[in-house]
Amino acid sequence: MGIGTEGAQAVTLRDYLNVARRRKWIIVQAVVLVPLAAIAFSLQQQTLYRASAQVLLSSQNLAAELTGTQTSTSAPDRVAQTQADLAGTPAVAALTLRRVPGTGLTPAGFLGAASVSTATNADLLTFGVTNRDPALAQKLVDAYASAYTLYRRELDTSAIKRALTGVDKRIAQLARAHDTKSALYASLVERQQTLETMQALQTSNASVVKRADGAAQTQPKTKRNAILGLMLGLVLGLGLAFLRESLDTRVRSAEEIAERLGGLPLLARLPEPDRKLRAERRLVMLRNSSGPQAETFRMLRTNLEFATLGRDVRTIMITSAVEQEGKSTTIANLAIALARAGKRVVLVDLDLRRPFLDKFFDLGGPGVTQVALGHATLERALVPLAVGGSAVLAARPNGNGNGHGAVAGVLEVLPSGPIPPDPGEFVGSEALSAILATLRERADVVLIDAPPLLHVGDASTLSTKVDGIVLATRLNVVRRHMLHELHRQLATLPTPVLGFVLTGASEEAGYGYGYQYHPQAYEPRESQERARAES
Repeated sequence: MGIGTEGAQAVTLRDYLNVARRRKWIIVQAVVLVPLAAIAFSLQQQTLYRASAQVLLSSQNLAAELTGTQTSTSAPDRVAQTQADLAGTPAVAALTLRRVPGTGLTPAGFLGAASVSTATNADLLTFGVTNRDPALAQKLVDAYASAYTLYRRELDTSAIKRALTGVDKRIAQLARAHDTKSALYASLVERQQTLETMQALQTSNASVVKRADGAAQTQPKTKRNAILGLMLGLVLGLGLAFLRESLDTRVRSAEEIAERLGGLPLLARLPEPDRKLRAERRLVMLRNSSGPQAETFRMLRTNLEFATLGRDVRTIMITSAVEQEGKSTTIANLAIALARAGKRVVLVDLDLRRPFLDKFFDLGGPGVTQVALGHATLERALVPLAVGGSAVLAARPNGNGNGHGAVAGVLEVLPSGPIPPDPGEFVGSEALSAILATLRERADVVLIDAPPLLHVGDASTLSTKVDGIVLATRLNVVRRHMLHELHRQLATLPTPVLGFVLTGASEEAGYGYGYQYHPQAYEPRESQERARAES
């Protein structure tokens, strides 16, 4: 059958670029809307300024060194973090606000707009204050740093002060008792002198080393937010594009169809007919047989001949996965192309669910169903058509011909006739088999328009009565799961699948290259001369 196992499809950079091209509007919208949202958010923000100052932490203790007092040591990072937490206490905030009166801030409100951070490899604390007024932010951060150093000095000297206060009180008691000659008094005086020396030598372990030299605007940062929004929009747009692509089951190229159908050969890419032709239900092989669209059907004719070369394939069925994939238009144009190449062609409409060929050729006589029932003869039901000129004329067998003289080939159409109550039973009948066998002997090629494969079983039944199958697929209709089921069904049919035709090929990326030449040379000489005479 020529249908193998489904292979894995490698993803290349071109595939990613094709996804971005197909989903470009999603990406463009994200790239435009996200930065605009960031700018709008920035414009709604309150303008704030931030000032900063730095405080140096010192671990020297001259009083302890002088007296030989042992002090405990801790890790530097632990000490720095402890001091940062200390600076964030309400006591330091209250001291700061006393140094800058009239701000209207509470200690809690001030701490909400302030911060203290530690340096990684230095004994420095960075104080920051944010405010709507840049000058006030600068005053507050300077006062904050100074208030912390004062608070820290009070903590460092509080123990000495308490000890000195106790010694002074005891000395005063002894003096009031006139006990100034005792050893206790002398010891207390010596202790008093030592504590006073320690208090004098005790320096602050925190000092302001950098005051605020201005306040920088922290919000809104419109330019920065716009750039970040642009980057985020690009990432978001790409993400949404590939998410949409992963959820989209549509097929994008003929190569993907061939891959999912197990390597089935592509016979032709057929563009969408003009809107006027579709509205009038006319065929491009009749209206514009020298145009580039008609050339695609001649290519289909040639490729089909190559596909059947060396094989006795005379009865060919064209089907599709579902409706609206262009199989009837394809088979009608192909029939004309084969007839113009000198073939004797019979076109049979066996899509008994939705017959359509009679609309192309304005047929109104009996059809295949009436022949099968014996209500009409095959000769009477077959309608010979002239396909050499720009129009198609039907001539009944008892007439005087079509009025156009000799033709390169012969095209006869057998319409469907009245739709039977059970089309599935009819296509499997012996009467239809006999009709098709007679047509096979009568013509060089018998083309059969069959119903879609996935909806009804008519095409599967008809496959036992034909020599080859051609599949019509349309990019914007067929889906990946349909191709999977189609591949499974085609593998069960007893008749070889000759290939597939891609209809609506203008939907495929890159379609159109190479079709701008004049195809007149591919017409048989008789058809060329007849076309010139009729024009």
